[in-house]
Amino acid sequence: MPAPGLLVIHTEGDRVRGLGHVSRCSAYADEWSHRGGRVLWILDGDETAASLIQPGQEIRVMRWQDDAAEALTDYDAAVTLVDSYTASAGAREAIAAMSGEAVFIDDLWQLWPAGRVVHPAPDRRPAGAPAAHPDSVWLEGPLWHPLRGPFIDLPRRGPTRERIGRVLVVFGGGDLRKVGSTMADLAHAVWPDAAVDLVLGAGQGRPEASPHLTIHQALDAAAMARLMRDADVAISGAGQTIFELARCGTPTVMVGIADNQRANLEHWPRLCGFIDAGLWDGGDLQDRVRNGLIALGPAPIRQDISARAAGIVDGQGVRRTL
Repeated sequence: MPAPGLLVIHTEGDRVRGLGHVSRCSAYADEWSHRGGRVLWILDGDETAASLIQPGQEIRVMRWQDDAAEALTDYDAAVTLVDSYTASAGAREAIAAMSGEAVFIDDLWQLWPAGRVVHPAPDRRPAGAPAAHPDSVWLEGPLWHPLRGPFIDLPRRGPTRERIGRVLVVFGGGDLRKVGSTMADLAHAVWPDAAVDLVLGAGQGRPEASPHLTIHQALDAAAMARLMRDADVAISGAGQTIFELARCGTPTVMVGIADNQRANLEHWPRLCGFIDAGLWDGGDLQDRVRNGLIALGPAPIRQDISARAAGIVDGQGVRRTL
């Protein structure tokens, strides 16, 4: 099979805005590299975002989302991938016109130029959403979500344990709302005998050490997959991590930390039984999370959620798109 040529990725992310865009774009980049293609990132981001990119993939750091001539260079790409909330309409159109094939990652039912639009959220297209470009193909639903390499081919999850022995707390690469430590303490209060794993981003301050808490920092995807599979339950932000937890079959209490996560909060409970604890700034957040954790205590409930979740995200979204 001939090498697939050049993949150019336009995206954004840092410790302030979050790293979800970079993380999911890396899933396409790594699969493309694995197939023998070149990858060039046009990245509006910081060193933390750049650290998520595999060695051997080129990076050019710049503000590209406006109609700047320098940013909108024609790289003769076989495929161009755009994952951005802030790109101007002019920038989107220019990028699409320069690409052999344009792929856009969509979370908010936006209006995109001609190309393929991946909308992995589980919500249905609302009646008032922009009409798709007549030459666009929309790829909708969790089966299209771009999971990172270690989540693609997973062994079968082990049997559900009768008692909660391990809780995972993860709120993305930067824990933008700084709620991870509070949720870890809450998990310990609900299940004092359980081990609690708290995942923090690179450079993030660490809480004081305690016997029940293990802190993990700047994990790669393989280590994250192992933690998720080992956990009996998780407390998580309701963004990209939810799809990885579903793939691992990990029953989860979701906390929304951004407005674009509302679709996940609304639809994942219906899909598989994940629990919606609402938004991070709700006055009764701890009560809602505590009640969610208690609801996940019985083993038959966790077994049912695990089986349903793993059937919704099969890990093949990147391969399916390519």
